[in-house]
Amino acid sequence: MATLNDQLVKIVEDYRASGGIWPATRDQIAEWAVANERYQLTRGMAVSQCAERIGRAMGLQHVKDSRGRSVRKYYAARIRENGQLVMKWDDLNADRPFMEIAAANRRNQILGQCWQLKNDMNSYSERRCPDQPIQMDFNFNLDLEELSQLNDAA
Repeated sequence: MATLNDQLVKIVEDYRASGGIWPATRDQIAEWAVANERYQLTRGMAVSQCAERIGRAMGLQHVKDSRGRSVRKYYAARIRENGQLVMKWDDLNADRPFMEIAAANRRNQILGQCWQLKNDMNSYSERRCPDQPIQMDFNFNLDLEELSQLNDAA
C-alpha cells in the first residue's frame, strides 16, 4: 500500500497531468485535489494533520529571554519509550537531558537539510551549468557572528 506521502505526490503528478498551472502554489494544488475529490480526510488523517499543525505551531512559538533574545518556547526530542522512538515536546524549562536530545535532533535536521541542498545543487549544476556550478558554503561561523552582532546592536 502506498504511503500518505506517495499518495500526495501522486496528486501533484495528476494535477500537473491535468494541465494545472505550473509552477503552482500548494494552495492551487490543494484546491484542485479537493475540487476533484482526490483528497478527503479520514478521522485518522484529521488527527494526524492536527498533530502536525500543533507541532508546527509549537515549533514557531517564541518568547524573549532575560537578555531580550527571541528563543523557542517549545522543544521536541525523539525519546525511546517502551522500545519505540516517540516525539515528545517540552518547554524551555525542560530538564537538561531532554534539551541535549532536542538540540542533537535539531542539529541533525539541519545537517540533513544541508546534505540535501548540497546534493540538489550538485545535481542541478552538473545538468544545467557544469562550467559554472553553483557554489555552496556550509561553514556558518561568520554568518552566526554577524547575526550575533546585529542582535547585540538592536
